[in-house]
Amino acid sequence: MKRERLLDKIRALLSKTTDNGCTEAEALAALDKARAMMDAYEITDTDLQLTKAEAAVLRSEPPGSRDPHNIKRYLCGAVAEFCDCKAWRGRDRGLVFCGLQSDAQFATWLLDNLALFVQGELVKHLTGNLTLRGERRFVINGFVAGCTGRISSRLQELTQQSKAAAAGNSRALVVTKAAAITATIEKAGIQLRSGRASSRRVDGASYRAGQSAGDRASFGRPVNGTAGMPRLGR
Repeated sequence: MKRERLLDKIRALLSKTTDNGCTEAEALAALDKARAMMDAYEITDTDLQLTKAEAAVLRSEPPGSRDPHNIKRYLCGAVAEFCDCKAWRGRDRGLVFCGLQSDAQFATWLLDNLALFVQGELVKHLTGNLTLRGERRFVINGFVAGCTGRISSRLQELTQQSKAAAAGNSRALVVTKAAAITATIEKAGIQLRSGRASSRRVDGASYRAGQSAGDRASFGRPVNGTAGMPRLGR
């Protein structure tokens, strides 16, 4: 196993904490495996720390990717913050993540899976719904807004909890990541601007149903690390 891939795998395991949405059993199992790998390959905590020389990467959606009901668009900001990345819509209207390789891979995997979750829950909500065609769009808008809004709120709460609980080394890593992301964005000549909030007519009951569905979403990183993660727009 190449050393960088090994380090990424151990970092992924160590990131599986209760603050990041894992159960205590999942977190303990991941920590046990990470420590076993560190001992077997003689990896130290220092080896796992990011250096200032590490660069961030730009990870874009494949051309022609679709985003039904703007689900990914509504989720990408909270996902990016949760994964220590920046996100924006590129010139071709596709989403772009900028972060260290393992973080950007996790962000794309998480966004794909959350979008699939929202779409699956939307199917359940629409099944048997007898709303007239003219009103059906408001039902869809309401459910998507409620579900993505609740998921985003949960991700932001977990992010704030992680920041509050971060130790000295963790804070140093966050600063290093931020510097790498800023350097990559500047090198690419990208200027980020705040997006405008959209106002859409929504069905209130569907919005509340979407919020309830958002409480069931899961945010855990796969324990096998970043290998094999799908690209954005799967």
